[in-house]
Amino acid sequence: MATKNNKTSARVMINTGLFILMAIAFAAMTFCGINKLDMSRRNLVGISDAPALCYDEELYKKNNGTVIQDTYPCVENGTEEATSQRDHTMFLYDKINFTATVNSQQNDILLITIGSMMTIASFVGGIIYWNHNRK
Repeated sequence: MATKNNKTSARVMINTGLFILMAIAFAAMTFCGINKLDMSRRNLVGISDAPALCYDEELYKKNNGTVIQDTYPCVENGTEEATSQRDHTMFLYDKINFTATVNSQQNDILLITIGSMMTIASFVGGIIYWNHNRK
């Protein structure tokens, strides 16, 4: 009775192990990067009573909703223009905060996409390398 003896070379095992190790490293770097972005996003707190951006609705409708003209920061009721330095500062802070939040979410998506692609490519590459070179 002959038994089949599988002897895979050490080179194939080491290279496959390196592929799998890189997949784990890519996954860990992606996970840590996402956690850091989430931690920094927690510092971006919005303001609920910040002045809003007001405009003339008639001009907005006249332009088919494509261009907003005569805009100005306005206080809560929407009719009174914000004139104090505090109101203008809160308006700008709220807009900058919103922009930073959106940028952080875009970076999250980018990091997840690239990190996942690298992790999957390395893992699948290791499996293909193993299957192709084993004896």
